Amino acid sequence: MNQAFVKARSRLVLDNPFFGTLCLRQKPTEWDEPTGAVDGKHLFFNPKWFEKLTEMERVGFLAHEVMHLVLMHHTRREERNPQKWNVAADYAINNHLIAEGFILPRGGLVDDQYADMSTEHIYNVLPEPPQGWDSVAVDSGKCGGVLDHPDSDGTGGTASAIESELTVAVNQAAEAAKAQGKLSANMQTLVSDVTEPKVDWKAVLARFLRSNNKSDFTWSRPNRRFIGSGLYLPSLHNPCLEEIAIAVDTSGSISDDELQQFTSETSYILHELNPDRVQFIQCDSEINDVTEYTRESLPLKVEYQGRGGTLFRPVIDYINDKHPNVAALVYLTDLEVCQDDFGDKPHYPVLWVSTNQEEAPYGEVIKM
Repeated sequence: MNQAFVKARSRLVLDNPFFGTLCLRQKPTEWDEPTGAVDGKHLFFNPKWFEKLTEMERVGFLAHEVMHLVLMHHTRREERNPQKWNVAADYAINNHLIAEGFILPRGGLVDDQYADMSTEHIYNVLPEPPQGWDSVAVDSGKCGGVLDHPDSDGTGGTASAIESELTVAVNQAAEAAKAQGKLSANMQTLVSDVTEPKVDWKAVLARFLRSNNKSDFTWSRPNRRFIGSGLYLPSLHNPCLEEIAIAVDTSGSISDDELQQFTSETSYILHELNPDRVQFIQCDSEINDVTEYTRESLPLKVEYQGRGGTLFRPVIDYINDKHPNVAALVYLTDLEVCQDDFGDKPHYPVLWVSTNQEEAPYGEVIKM
């Protein structure tokens, strides 16, 4: 095995056992690409490039690759551009590594404006890849790239299994480092954010809408449990959802990717929850379009309008005036607005499905 690699990894294990323990799980693999990468099983490196780094840069490179794994970058890319995803991933992790005292290889991507942003959020605000970018390039940040996990087949179930196994390993590495007094408060917080169970927002959405659906007893469908005893009793009838409103934030802070995601989530509501009708409202600082959808409207083809400022009050006022009988409002947004711009709390329940912020003056908030 490459001796420079062995020495750097040993130093990482001794000085930073959290990173070192996770690094030991990866199989060192030499390759001919310019720098290095990780995929959840292998830690690839170009030996000629690696040996030109200083000793501390080599350690920083290994820590950089481990952080890609900690943040599950090898399972989260989905259909995103691989090179742009790697750039976003580098911006997401390098500030953490510098705060931990690591020295990164020259050319590493660092920018304070991306501090505390998720990788997906950074990806959405980055410019589109310029002409000439190779969509399969491994390391745009010159610091070590990330590849999709070799066992991933693109299904959520496979990614979930891979992430569950890694979550256990991350927790064990954190506990080992903590026992040695070598896990910083910042890394403890990061590990907690990564390993704590996340809310299944679609399950919350289904529960929210169904809990606000009207159920009642009906004689048209006798309770079959009692027919055998000669008793004809009413059964509890839970019809399909009645009229609901879905509002989409089309302000300038919402990316095209997020708008497409909002279309997908509206399709999910129509297909899986089958409301009687949906009032689909586009709004930035004013109402831009209102379309009524039913399940027969699928597949949805939405042309978004807006991209100005953000106000939620126009949607609330519009529904109160035009559709006062809606059962609930689902608002797809990033919640980036002043508290005074929400308008008055309406009489119907509101669910904010947010891509960013997690607080609103009324209603329930879940993060997408």
